[in-house]
Amino acid sequence: MRRIPTAICCLALIAVLTDCGHDTERFYSARADAEKGGEFTRGWLPDFLPKTSHKIHLAYDLSPSEEWCGFEFDPLEAEQLLNSIEPVNPAAPPIPAIPSPSVQWWPKFLEGDLDGRTLQRAAQSGVALYSVTRRLSQVQNVTLVFAIDRRSGRAYFYGH
Repeated sequence: MRRIPTAICCLALIAVLTDCGHDTERFYSARADAEKGGEFTRGWLPDFLPKTSHKIHLAYDLSPSEEWCGFEFDPLEAEQLLNSIEPVNPAAPPIPAIPSPSVQWWPKFLEGDLDGRTLQRAAQSGVALYSVTRRLSQVQNVTLVFAIDRRSGRAYFYGH
């Protein structure tokens, strides 16, 4: 009889120790909901996301600090977004690799090394890669790598 509680405790401990999930995964139907949720204030979402951003998927880990985001926006606001970021230089990618967030909404072509093949796969999908480095504090910066399909109004970014 005593073995059942011990087995349950062991299984619970194994589940905690092997958890590969994220600290947080959230969904917001509109930018205003993400603002109310504090995602911009906490720095998980950049202020320059288009006002029409919607269907916002966000996954992040606190240690190490990483974030993955997917969202949709009105294609007429693409220029506003593009004015805040720079095209990725294939000779000097902003980060060596994008880890898999293990979520269904993240595109597979955005996993792994950012190299010529990644840019080619992105272009074949109608997507261009961009990046921006933002200052989070006096001692901490974050680089965001964006994949944007201007025609469909769909974008993704990874930050580390």
